Amino acid sequence: MNWELKKVIVTGGSSGIGKQLVTDLRNKGAQVAFCGLEENLVSEVEKNTGAKGFKVDLTVEAELISFFENAISFLGNIDILINNAGFVIAEAFEDLKRSDFEKMFAINTIAPAQLVQLALPYFKKNKRGDIVNIGATGGHYAFPKGTAYSCSKAALNIISKNISLEFRKDNIRMFHIDPSWCTDTNNNAYGTPIPKDENLLNPEDISSVILHNLELNPRAFVPQMNIWATNP
Repeated sequence: MNWELKKVIVTGGSSGIGKQLVTDLRNKGAQVAFCGLEENLVSEVEKNTGAKGFKVDLTVEAELISFFENAISFLGNIDILINNAGFVIAEAFEDLKRSDFEKMFAINTIAPAQLVQLALPYFKKNKRGDIVNIGATGGHYAFPKGTAYSCSKAALNIISKNISLEFRKDNIRMFHIDPSWCTDTNNNAYGTPIPKDENLLNPEDISSVILHNLELNPRAFVPQMNIWATNP
């Protein structure tokens, strides 16, 4: 793959896995547009990588659409869409509010689906395209205080499966990646960082797997992959 010819859009690119992806993609020579929620973090990544950053709240449809349009204006086209942005509120089931469900589904499920819809006309015109949806292993099982988050990631998994079913015929590859707990990122729901832990997954682990998959010959793709820490 000649990364220097690739135009990539990444959501949640201002911290954690997304930040690592933007960094690694730029190091390979790809043109990258990304979004994040915190303006200072977006500016920092933009300055350090040369990627084009946008401050965006993906729960607001108008901002999501504007981000995609501005990213396309900057890139001129799109080859790869990476839906990385995620949000988690960990609360006991009886304490969850409707707004908790709505926010997690808006970011974890609806935003990726809408961005894929926006990208599809470009992929079809190009006669190929790659989509990466970053889910979570927690989308496959129940865990304490994980009801709303697990539901939103399980729904994203089904969206990915249906995208693959419907658009493989158009040479559009759908990669669904489910990492387990990843450290060295921000927890936006609680306003605290998740410190780096060398014994658990780190962003570079996830990024390297994603880029390796994308580098597969266009005739091949990995529809779904779980990534676990070796010694949790």
